[in-house]
Amino acid sequence: MKAPVTLVLAALLLSACTTTLPTSEAPLDVSAPLSGSALLGEPVDPAALPDMDLLSLTPEIRELLAGVAPGRSPHARLAALIRAFDERSLHVNYEADATLTAAQTFHQQRGNCLAFTLMMVAMARELGADAYFNEVDVPPVWDSDDDQTFVVYRHINMVSESRRGRRVVDFNMEAYDPLYDQRRLDDREAFAQFYSNRGVELMQVGQMENAFLHLRKALDLKPGSADLWANLGALYSRAGHRAEAESSYRQALALNSGHLVAISNLERLYRAGGRTQLAETYAARARYHRARNPYYLYQQAREAYEVGQYEDAKKQLKKALRQYQDDHRFHFLMGLTNLRLGDTDSSKDSLRTAFALTKTDGARAAYLRKLQFLKEESLAAH
Repeated sequence: MKAPVTLVLAALLLSACTTTLPTSEAPLDVSAPLSGSALLGEPVDPAALPDMDLLSLTPEIRELLAGVAPGRSPHARLAALIRAFDERSLHVNYEADATLTAAQTFHQQRGNCLAFTLMMVAMARELGADAYFNEVDVPPVWDSDDDQTFVVYRHINMVSESRRGRRVVDFNMEAYDPLYDQRRLDDREAFAQFYSNRGVELMQVGQMENAFLHLRKALDLKPGSADLWANLGALYSRAGHRAEAESSYRQALALNSGHLVAISNLERLYRAGGRTQLAETYAARARYHRARNPYYLYQQAREAYEVGQYEDAKKQLKKALRQYQDDHRFHFLMGLTNLRLGDTDSSKDSLRTAFALTKTDGARAAYLRKLQFLKEESLAAH
């Protein structure tokens, strides 16, 4: 699950629009943001970058795992381990800002989705099971009132494959939806996300130098990631180093011209620096991408629905569904909206589609609770 930060956004791969962004004929010079001199006072010493053994397990953990279904197949042993977490004989409490190593997560019994996944991957491999990191494109949520720089988090869970099939292990399986786009990550990519998360967490508590070291480590592991460059730009922006922030954001856009986080942060950076014309150019680009992103339109529909503006909600949902038909939440909200508008037949059609697309018991249960609440609300009104 995504850690709640000042604003959480996922990077989006969207088509380019007709608004022209400034470009450079020469390759971007990113030596200044990479050096860290603006924050450290001198170029970073590579030996000073953090280098943690993220998947190491302590003897205590290994001893515990040795007693998990001994003599059984790796698949059966992993199933037994997962049952132990389900039954709470082993547990980890969710903490959004706790990006910890596998061993730290186990011993401190806390962590976010990445920390939990690191622990589960390490433990599954210790049991002899196949296990890898899986990045899930959980749709973003926008908050247009926020006045801070945007940062990027990614949702990561674990997948184990065997002859019996594919098993997904997620911190919150009820919220996991197999319809979301996902892809396998190698360990190096997952470790880069760890250092990026830690860097953002340190940035948010004002530890700018340490934050830089973690973000720079992430970029050493995955230099071609637009997300990581956008987060480095956010660090420099918050620290007041605009030139380094600009270079970092522009590098993110060089890697992904539709990176909404970098576009939005550049607009804010230029506006804060009095470069109004450039700010307006990037603001237009951000509006273009948001207005054509189904999840942004869905978020606007939700906000309209919650304040009783059902016609506006329906208008936004129609736009969202023209862009993307396969998210059950769009259809469910359309069903609720039509119900509020008195269009019972259309409401039933949308709700049937939502339930047909829903793959998780948790989502179905949440939908049934909502419908029961509306039914009781209607009876009470009469």
